Amino acid sequence: MKNENICWGNGKIQGELEKLGIKLDKRTISRIIADFRRKVKVKKGLTWSKFIQSHFASLYAMDFFTLDTILGKRFYIFFIIYLQTRQIVRYAVTTNPTRGFVRQQLIEFTWYFEGKRIYLIHDGSGEFCNINYDDFDIDDIKISANAPNMNAFAERFIGSVRREAFDWFILFNETQIRNILAEYIGYYNEKRPHQGIAQKVPKGYTPQKQGKVITYPILSGLHHHYERLSA
Repeated sequence: MKNENICWGNGKIQGELEKLGIKLDKRTISRIIADFRRKVKVKKGLTWSKFIQSHFASLYAMDFFTLDTILGKRFYIFFIIYLQTRQIVRYAVTTNPTRGFVRQQLIEFTWYFEGKRIYLIHDGSGEFCNINYDDFDIDDIKISANAPNMNAFAERFIGSVRREAFDWFILFNETQIRNILAEYIGYYNEKRPHQGIAQKVPKGYTPQKQGKVITYPILSGLHHHYERLSA
């Protein structure tokens, strides 16, 4: 029971046992669990992967990444990704990634999930800390220091947007960055199959089986989208 319900205490286990006609004192249960723990037969706690799996439907992650223009100006790209579908549900560009900027993004983000209580993963950067996430009906989860794998979905998106978009352009100004970002995220959310979700598209699609195949260039032909022309 303890291994299957890692957050249960002795009293909860005692109650479940009584449902099965087994009466044990809580101190006895504690001694039994302690004995099995010494034998390394009791799980230490809920693993990160188990937490991710059990909360997938309400898990989001946020992060920043940076882009530098050829003239040396740095821009910060903020984004929020929905882990279950990999959809980018919020993004913004700034030269000043302050706590106030993040709060404004969260205000606009709350319009997206309409009051549902969610979990939001983030790192320990100053702009993400000292924010009262309860104001937004959000349970924030700060990952451990130097542990980017705990925010692997956000890291994967950063890698994708760099490899599939920005690494192919010489960046000159904010307008160009915003245009590339908007076109890529539109492609990423609505047209690009994702291997991590069994070749599905974040916003979903219906396979087409009839009609002439036509192609649309993405990012000046860096990628292409294929679909069938309906009769």
